[in-house]
Amino acid sequence: MALWNSMDVIRCDEPDYLIWKWRPETGYGGERENSIRWGSSLRVRDGSAAVFVYKGGQDYIEGPYDDIIKTENFPVLADLVGKLYGGGSPFQAEVYFINLANLIQIHFGVPYFDVFDPRFDDFGIPTAVRGSLNFRIADYREFVKLHRLDEFDLPKFQAQIKDTIIRYVKEVVTNAPNEHDIPAIQMERHIAEINALVETKLRDRLREEYAVSVSAVNISDIEINKESKGYKKIEALTQNKAVMFTQGAATAIQGLGRNRFGANKIKKAVMGSDGFKLGDAVQKVSGVFGKKNSDAPSLPTDGFYVAVNGKRTGPFDTEKLIKMARKGKLTRESLVWKEGMESWTKAVEVEDLASIISTIPPEII
Repeated sequence: MALWNSMDVIRCDEPDYLIWKWRPETGYGGERENSIRWGSSLRVRDGSAAVFVYKGGQDYIEGPYDDIIKTENFPVLADLVGKLYGGGSPFQAEVYFINLANLIQIHFGVPYFDVFDPRFDDFGIPTAVRGSLNFRIADYREFVKLHRLDEFDLPKFQAQIKDTIIRYVKEVVTNAPNEHDIPAIQMERHIAEINALVETKLRDRLREEYAVSVSAVNISDIEINKESKGYKKIEALTQNKAVMFTQGAATAIQGLGRNRFGANKIKKAVMGSDGFKLGDAVQKVSGVFGKKNSDAPSLPTDGFYVAVNGKRTGPFDTEKLIKMARKGKLTRESLVWKEGMESWTKAVEVEDLASIISTIPPEII
């Protein structure tokens, strides 16, 4: 009996841990290793929690705590002891210390996997991702429910979380072109955006699956295999589309006032865009049209436009122009424009309209 008269000091002095199991200094071994007497002292540091695990449940003491184990401190445990041991001691319980302040960092690397762009879904681009994630245990009660503390192994636990990180990183990056309009060929230019998407996903998933709180995700590198067949093929296709669009834009703006905004402005608008998102380039060129020459049409045409009461009308073919001239809606002073002309010009100064105007009686003109 003298063996049980010496009370234990239950505490954790480990400098670096996530989960640590306490064992009495006497080292009884076997079932007696978990024997605890009322009157033993318990010390729990700030930023950690002690968990008493016994048949039927758990008791939690969150630090800072330094006191004797007694009935008023452990009402649930005291009731259990009363039922199982008739109010006596020692009683059987395992004691685990959980570090709530310790920050665990996991470095991860996702080897090359194919990312497909919906606009070029025949060509996969090999993409690799590297980074790190920091987490800590926030809800220790939920953590205990999800994990068997008696079998807890930190390296194994970190490996499980690392596998989860890799799975969700691949999911986010794979879906980025389709769901977030991030071109697969330019994935490395969007690290900050992808990092935010990954962090949001992992915060929710790791809390739900492992009861840990993610404090930071840092994607340090997204590497695209630029020597791959997929990358080279998509690069060539996008460059061809960009060239075709630039040529088309240059043709469309010929004669729209070269002295005012000319080919250089259009080139700057097109080449200053993404180069891949041709829709953005179209908007930029359209903006040049709208801002610099709002009276000019946006599409080429063979007919003439006529300014009537300050508004553009048309386009009109020759027959319609003759009728307009006879009704006085087209005069020598009317401003006209068609594809190929540099600017809006008086009808009397346009060679193609001179013959039309000459056929109309002078009193009407």
